[in-house]
Amino acid sequence: MAVIFKLKEVRENRGFSQNQLARATGMSPQNIQKIEQGKAKGIQFDTLEKICDALNCGITELLVRIKPEV
Repeated sequence: MAVIFKLKEVRENRGFSQNQLARATGMSPQNIQKIEQGKAKGIQFDTLEKICDALNCGITELLVRIKPEV
């Protein structure tokens, strides 16, 4: 199973640029970009909470579990 982080999709749907989201969360634009490109090794819960607060969304909008085809 895989977990997909749909940050870019949710961010764009909310009308945020990467720079705007970075400012709203206190993160660097480079970290936002890393997460969106799937290059981050993980994400801490407090970071996830900051992103959800900034985008006014729930965790289930950002994280999607994909089941492999049999």
